[in-house]
Amino acid sequence: MKKIFYIFIFVFTTVGAAFGQDDEDHGGEKIREKMVEYIQEKLGLSKTETEKFTPVLISYFKELRKTNNEFRGDRLVLQQKIAELRLRFRDQFKPIIGEKRSNDVFTHEKEFIQKVREERNLRLQNRKDGAANKRFRALLQ
Repeated sequence: MKKIFYIFIFVFTTVGAAFGQDDEDHGGEKIREKMVEYIQEKLGLSKTETEKFTPVLISYFKELRKTNNEFRGDRLVLQQKIAELRLRFRDQFKPIIGEKRSNDVFTHEKEFIQKVREERNLRLQNRKDGAANKRFRALLQ
């Protein structure tokens, strides 16, 4: 009877975890939303500029992700394709936000990515330190 109970619990938790995960990349979607907000803030866009700029920026992010996935195996070709993509989208940004700010989009994108990486590394380090402290305290007891 215990075996059946444990099997039931195992299946229930496994199925629950499987259905709890969405097909969409919501974590990445949240980060992209934050990046859009960050870039808009850094560029100092007006409301009308924001309304025109946001769909183009989101389209850029989608194509960037597609390009990264498509050319992942060849680093040099990937860099070339990303440069071509940025040039194409810079031309789309220019009529909306002007030439200088259209170049700044990519600078702010890199800044945001760097900040996210630093935050991730800090959290990982804190997690490791926390686990090490728990093990140390357990040894002392």
